[in-house]
Amino acid sequence: MPRGARQKAEAAGRFAEHYAEFILFLKGYRTLGRREKLPSGELDLVCRKGDLIVIVEVKKRKTFELGAEAVPASSWQRIGRAADLYLARGSGQYYNSDRRYDLFIVLPGLRFCHIHDAWRPDFPLTHG
Repeated sequence: MPRGARQKAEAAGRFAEHYAEFILFLKGYRTLGRREKLPSGELDLVCRKGDLIVIVEVKKRKTFELGAEAVPASSWQRIGRAADLYLARGSGQYYNSDRRYDLFIVLPGLRFCHIHDAWRPDFPLTHG
């Protein structure tokens, strides 16, 4: 990808993450971390809603289908490992909390689709 196109894609991705964080805030989620870089990968958003920890992968795509296909099983597994590391850091107060892995797709025109429970570590995926 040419340098200018890469920078544009990164800026669009950052915008999508901020937009997702704003929408989730309006829905009662509180952000614990954003763009968390760990040895096993990066977490877009780590949120809390009540006692539930929600790991949110954010994608900006032209269609819902492209967004849903953008996160293969191998990526979810990497995200799961990164979440384990992130939640074990510091006091580890959230490590044993219930977790959910969501996908937030930002579509043209500021439309969005928030998919709860997009992946579960104990549920093997056969695609991707």
